[in-house]
Amino acid sequence: MKKLKVMTVAGTRPELIRLSLIIRKLDEFCDHVLVHTGQNYDFELNEVFFSDLGIRKPD
Repeated sequence: MKKLKVMTVAGTRPELIRLSLIIRKLDEFCDHVLVHTGQNYDFELNEVFFSDLGIRKPD
């Protein structure tokens, strides 16, 4: 059976917080592409943020 293809687009930290559990499940069960638009981007904050939430790096 073919895996469902899904793309998640997030731009802000609150969106990533809300989507963090869903992102992990989509990675597990779907062909999932994660896009982060970098809105309000700060390198140090983003690195810590992704690791603290257990979210993989965007594609």
